[in-house]
Amino acid sequence: MGRDKHRTVKLFRQGTDQRAYFMNTYRVQAVGGFIQYENLINDLNLASKLEYNMQPVNIRTENAVALVRQVAVDFINMDIEAKYPIIWDTPENLSLCPIPADRDLLKRAVSNLIQNSINHNEEGCHIYVSVKDMGEACEITVADDGVGASDEMIERLNHAPHYMVCDENTVEQQHGLGLLIVKQIAASHHGDVQIGHSPQGGFSVMLRLNKVFL
Repeated sequence: MGRDKHRTVKLFRQGTDQRAYFMNTYRVQAVGGFIQYENLINDLNLASKLEYNMQPVNIRTENAVALVRQVAVDFINMDIEAKYPIIWDTPENLSLCPIPADRDLLKRAVSNLIQNSINHNEEGCHIYVSVKDMGEACEITVADDGVGASDEMIERLNHAPHYMVCDENTVEQQHGLGLLIVKQIAASHHGDVQIGHSPQGGFSVMLRLNKVFL
């Protein structure tokens, strides 16, 4: 994927309603209007299933490079306005990073991270997607050069995954649910998530998963 061919994707925001509370306080804006709550409810259902170990996790050996690249391509193919160019920032010589993973859940996690960058940068931003082989682990990172988040918000996102169910700050709620699902998916894979400031001055989320040694 050449950098001169990076294109845009602009998608609907996703989130949830934490029962009646979110139905009344969490409005999700699409291009030109408000979308329905089906996606919100779907996210809440997935979060609940993951929380209580009710979501089947079908582990098999997957190539993280190919899987993450496919998610990036899927977003690029839904290009609308060229406001969110996706930069494939993976080392050119890395073509294989085998991990034990549920393919659909991991794709959902990466999709949530890319969409999170889109959701919180209405003026546009570059989105950097990378996979790194760290020896015993594989690191999947989605970062952007957008508005970023405060140190306080990042601290809360890293250490208080359930705060958004009782917080009245809608912006933090919107960050919280999608990232909660990513954390839950990582935990179901015995991995971890690190949220922070990106080198480009925006927002960054790194998903670290153990490798399979073939």
